[in-house]
Amino acid sequence: MSAPFDSAAEFSAIRHTVPLGVALPFKLGFSVCKIAPGLEIRECAEAEKELFKHVSETWGTVISSMHAVPILNHSHIICIDERLYGQHVEQALGREPGLRLPVLFRRSFIDDIFKMIVTSLNLFAIFPLYPSPYFITEELLTNHTYPTFFRRVKVVWDTWQRYAVPTGYDLTGGGKITCEHIRQAVNVLEKYYRHNEWLANRVAVALHNFWNGLFIDENTLAFVSLVTILETFANLTRGNKVEEQIYRNVPKLVPLDACSRPITKQRLEAIYDTRSIIAHGSYGVERHGAVTWNVTHLDAKFANVDVRMSSEVMSIAVKMLHRVIFDPELMSLIERAASPTLERRAIRKYVQALPAH
Repeated sequence: MSAPFDSAAEFSAIRHTVPLGVALPFKLGFSVCKIAPGLEIRECAEAEKELFKHVSETWGTVISSMHAVPILNHSHIICIDERLYGQHVEQALGREPGLRLPVLFRRSFIDDIFKMIVTSLNLFAIFPLYPSPYFITEELLTNHTYPTFFRRVKVVWDTWQRYAVPTGYDLTGGGKITCEHIRQAVNVLEKYYRHNEWLANRVAVALHNFWNGLFIDENTLAFVSLVTILETFANLTRGNKVEEQIYRNVPKLVPLDACSRPITKQRLEAIYDTRSIIAHGSYGVERHGAVTWNVTHLDAKFANVDVRMSSEVMSIAVKMLHRVIFDPELMSLIERAASPTLERRAIRKYVQALPAH
């Protein structure tokens, strides 16, 4: 039995605005996107730009000590009314049978909401965001503003550049991310970012690795994270070689990558060979000497994945994650599974029924 829902839950009456420094604002095809009660994305007004500038100047020393770059050029902001959005999520939890509402569920974690929104955006178009080291909190009773810093969140332009060869990816079908795209993604992902009541399954693992693949500084680790997404939905039979399952199952799930190119065994073999170099080592460029952007190399001081190979794996990984998340049948099979064994079995049966390519 689910716990009774208390419609008078005392969520704190706090609003938050989170800078979302979009480097390519024309990718967002809206000025205001209302996602859910108390949650929206909208263009940054001049007054808000001035406020963020003031915060950057006032807290510049602290921001610099965190090795974070203050945002001076804003495109959009995420607006969260904690009271309204908190009640919205609590109502969603209350409607789920067998789910007991946690006593501590009385506020939202802003950085988790930020991660959900950023993940949703990147499921439709991989594009760079400037670092977002803080958010502005407005206490409605006192009208006081101050910055609070994110846990675990670091968004870096350079990490995105690896995947922008030559023009990035477009999974929207129209070149711009619309409000409906974001609502569709958030409706699916919301349960993976709830405070105290999240899901832990293969989709959750893939989302975690997708975030790391987008934003982790070390590009060899980012590459391995993206390959793990392929393994998450292709490694389905115990005792079989993982790479052989990837060669067989990935093209069945995603025949085409995010650039609409066929996914072949040869491409997957090249990706897995690069993963092996990262795992086992390689001389790279004849044991010593200059290392270019277009080479996979590891030594005690320096590591780099060939930018073309990074783009290859991202073009497949983001397409696979997009395909799984927006497939209601497959998501239902995964989320209904009562154990990892049943989850693996359900995905395997689903994939086996797909036509071979």
